[in-house]
Amino acid sequence: MRFGGNTSCLELRSAHGELLVLDAGTGIRGLGAALLQEGDLRPIHLLLTHLHADHVLGLPHFVPLIALPREAGREAVRVIAGAHSALEVEALLTAMATPPLFPAVDGLLAQLRYVDWPGSAPYEVGTLRVQRWPARHPGGAAIFRVDDSVGALCAFAPDNELSGDSALAEVRAWRAALVSFLHGVPLLIHDATYTADEARRFTAWGHSSAHEATQLAMECEAETLALFHHHPDRDDHAIDRLLDDCRTLVHRAGSALRLFAASEGLVLQVPSVADALLP
Repeated sequence: MRFGGNTSCLELRSAHGELLVLDAGTGIRGLGAALLQEGDLRPIHLLLTHLHADHVLGLPHFVPLIALPREAGREAVRVIAGAHSALEVEALLTAMATPPLFPAVDGLLAQLRYVDWPGSAPYEVGTLRVQRWPARHPGGAAIFRVDDSVGALCAFAPDNELSGDSALAEVRAWRAALVSFLHGVPLLIHDATYTADEARRFTAWGHSSAHEATQLAMECEAETLALFHHHPDRDDHAIDRLLDDCRTLVHRAGSALRLFAASEGLVLQVPSVADALLP
């Protein structure tokens, strides 16, 4: 009840007015209501880490798609996937937002524009630059790092498995490259679905333990870690205990990492997140 139960969706607003939305889980419904109440008509860039249902099924309930004026040639939302083509994204979202999975709503998808993200170049929105790295997750997924003109702002890895067979050279190489990709990021938002014991029992499911996320954050010298993608069967008290365990791990390592468990509605100033959030 305190940390919340909606699935993955983050809003990122730059100092210059650009609006990024990362993932379109059920949390995007509340975002749409807030934007509509504010009368916010700015273009939205929706970046999807991957196409699993819990990361996209909120989009048909994103009320700006049907409630805002449909001006000629206006696009309300650009949709970009980090691990899939525009054609794949369009096919999935069209099927998801039409019968028999969803009622026929005239014009619901008319303001979506599907954009490919070819090659290794960053996706740029004004002063923001989004780079991606492959996550270890069934079916493919991406990790996003968002930079501005000064440097890194935050990284978003909601579904990423850090465990597995570390004896494999390819896994070791991927891990080393990931640490380099994330190095020095002010805020790392990372998959923390499991306890340490659960992570050992659910290998190849595509998720990490809170302890693994904490270890990664220390390795890449992130300033602050947000434990994300809480297990749906875990209550608030269990998440508190997991957070305490991770803070103990940081203390024993002598690290300066700050960490917290992500919760619905939390608003942070990046990169000064540690000063804004924690005593």
